[in-house]
Amino acid sequence: MFNPKVSIIVPLYNCVKYIEQCIDSIYSQTYKNIEVFCIDNESTDGSYDLLKKIKENKYNSLNIDTAPNIYPFCWEEARDKALEKMSGDYCHIMASDDYLHPNFIQNNIDIFSKAPNNILALQSGIKGVQNNKELQVINHSYNSISDFKQQLLKKCVVNTPTVVYNRKLYDTGLLKTKPELYSGAADYDMYFNLADKNIFVFPVPQWLGYYYRWHEEQATWGMHKSNIKYDIIIQNYWREKWTQDSQKTI
Repeated sequence: MFNPKVSIIVPLYNCVKYIEQCIDSIYSQTYKNIEVFCIDNESTDGSYDLLKKIKENKYNSLNIDTAPNIYPFCWEEARDKALEKMSGDYCHIMASDDYLHPNFIQNNIDIFSKAPNNILALQSGIKGVQNNKELQVINHSYNSISDFKQQLLKKCVVNTPTVVYNRKLYDTGLLKTKPELYSGAADYDMYFNLADKNIFVFPVPQWLGYYYRWHEEQATWGMHKSNIKYDIIIQNYWREKWTQDSQKTI
């Protein structure tokens, strides 16, 4: 029976309004072979105090810790601290203002079980939630590494918080990011690096149970307002690199 351990990682920053729903949704998963990490990134709104109460009163197995807040609009510091501690065969990194359908992890594991040695990462559809109303599902589709690369050069075609990774990617250093260069767009650069190594983020063409909350305080809006166009910088870097690489093979 395919029953790998899944490490669920929740970087936390100023999310006192939503963190309990997030943690509740994790512990309500039908798939039970999980461990949970929630790492606070120097919250100032009482999030960490609430997190400690959640651990004390509801989920004793919840692993909590803190990490310094160094880079703007990203979760790398908290994410990396949890990755160092995890013992799972797979890992999922979700936002602290989002929540999961009870079958989300099981649905992902069912897909991995069909090709455990070939699928190293997979993403799925993301269902938006705004003012407690569910929005449409956003999906991405591509059918090869070359297609994946071409689409990445236009925009990020990975629903970041839905991705589940085989820990082999972490063990080989392929989940490293560069927040010092790309701030909250560091994950976008990481997908380029995976594609460069011929690693496919398998796109599941349906919603598996991830709810993405839209609100004005989220880091995504901060990135959109930035004067630095990190997405263009990343695209230009990889476009030039891949052009040079192709010329070398001629």
